[in-house]
Amino acid sequence: MSQLYVIESVSNLDGTTHERESRRKGQRVEILNCTVGQALLLVYRDDYNKLMRSTPVTNVSYGAVDIVVWTQNSEYTFGKVAA
Repeated sequence: MSQLYVIESVSNLDGTTHERESRRKGQRVEILNCTVGQALLLVYRDDYNKLMRSTPVTNVSYGAVDIVVWTQNSEYTFGKVAA
Protein backbone atom coordinates (compact mmCIF):
# COMPACT_ATOMS: atom_id res chain seq x y z
CA MET A 1 0.00 0.00 0.00
CA SER A 2 1.21 3.50 -0.80
CA GLN A 3 2.15 6.07 1.81
CA LEU A 4 -0.46 8.71 2.58
CA TYR A 5 0.46 12.30 3.36
CA VAL A 6 -1.49 15.26 4.68
CA ILE A 7 -1.11 18.68 3.06
CA GLU A 8 0.44 20.98 5.66
CA SER A 9 0.89 24.06 3.47
CA VAL A 10 0.78 25.38 -0.07
CA SER A 11 2.56 28.65 -0.79
CA ASN A 12 3.71 30.72 -3.71
CA LEU A 13 7.45 30.87 -4.31
CA ASP A 14 7.54 34.38 -2.83
CA GLY A 15 6.34 32.91 0.50
CA THR A 16 2.75 34.15 0.34
CA THR A 17 -0.09 31.72 0.93
CA HIS A 18 -1.38 30.09 -2.25
CA GLU A 19 -5.13 30.36 -2.87
CA ARG A 20 -5.31 26.56 -2.98
CA GLU A 21 -4.15 26.21 0.65
CA SER A 22 -7.47 27.17 2.25
CA ARG A 23 -9.26 24.44 0.29
CA ARG A 24 -6.63 21.72 0.50
CA LYS A 25 -4.78 22.08 3.83
CA GLY A 26 -5.37 19.01 6.00
CA GLN A 27 -6.47 16.75 3.15
CA ARG A 28 -4.92 13.33 2.74
CA VAL A 29 -3.12 12.69 -0.54
CA GLU A 30 -1.14 9.98 -2.22
CA ILE A 31 1.88 11.22 -4.17
CA LEU A 32 1.98 9.45 -7.53
CA ASN A 33 4.97 11.28 -9.00
CA CYS A 34 7.50 13.62 -7.39
CA THR A 35 10.38 13.58 -9.86
CA VAL A 36 12.48 16.67 -10.60
CA GLY A 37 11.71 17.86 -14.12
CA GLN A 38 8.27 16.21 -14.19
CA ALA A 39 4.86 17.32 -12.96
CA LEU A 40 3.94 16.64 -9.33
CA LEU A 41 0.98 14.24 -9.43
CA LEU A 42 -1.29 13.81 -6.40
CA VAL A 43 -4.50 11.93 -5.72
CA TYR A 44 -6.75 13.59 -3.13
CA ARG A 45 -7.98 10.63 -1.07
CA ASP A 46 -10.48 12.79 0.88
CA ASP A 47 -11.97 14.34 -2.26
CA TYR A 48 -13.29 11.51 -4.42
CA ASN A 49 -9.81 10.60 -5.68
CA LYS A 50 -9.39 13.80 -7.70
CA LEU A 51 -6.04 14.15 -9.43
CA MET A 52 -3.81 17.23 -9.24
CA ARG A 53 -1.07 17.88 -11.78
CA SER A 54 1.36 20.74 -11.07
CA THR A 55 4.02 22.49 -13.06
CA PRO A 56 7.35 20.60 -13.17
CA VAL A 57 9.11 19.86 -9.88
CA THR A 58 12.34 21.84 -9.39
CA ASN A 59 13.48 20.46 -6.01
CA VAL A 60 12.43 17.98 -3.31
CA SER A 61 13.49 17.73 0.34
CA TYR A 62 12.76 14.48 2.18
CA GLY A 63 12.62 14.68 5.98
CA ALA A 64 11.87 12.00 8.53
CA VAL A 65 8.23 13.05 8.85
CA ASP A 66 7.64 15.41 5.94
CA ILE A 67 8.35 16.17 2.30
CA VAL A 68 8.76 19.65 0.83
CA VAL A 69 8.28 19.93 -2.93
CA TRP A 70 9.07 23.01 -5.00
CA THR A 71 7.54 23.36 -8.44
CA GLN A 72 8.01 26.15 -10.96
CA ASN A 73 5.16 28.06 -9.28
CA SER A 74 4.60 26.76 -5.74
CA GLU A 75 5.95 25.12 -2.60
CA TYR A 76 4.07 22.17 -1.06
CA THR A 77 4.71 20.69 2.38
CA PHE A 78 3.35 17.22 3.11
CA GLY A 79 3.39 15.39 6.45
CA LYS A 80 3.35 11.60 6.66
CA VAL A 81 0.12 10.08 7.94
CA ALA A 82 0.76 7.63 10.79
CA ALA A 83 -0.02 4.03 9.87
